[in-house]
Amino acid sequence: MRNIQGVNDSIAAAGASTSVVTAIAARAIELQPIISATSGVIAIITGLFAIMYYIKKLNGKDSKQPN
Repeated sequence: MRNIQGVNDSIAAAGASTSVVTAIAARAIELQPIISATSGVIAIITGLFAIMYYIKKLNGKDSKQPN
């Protein structure tokens, strides 16, 4: 059986972890516009690289065809 000190330690650990999770959630809400903008820029850059890749791929196929 647990003693009173063990129960108090468990309650303190639960309270501390709840506080940490709440603090992270509050920061995530504040940083959400920055995260969204960053992911949008990454998506645009990825799309541009995909376009460049397929343009090079199409140009490579055209030059390999016999005349």
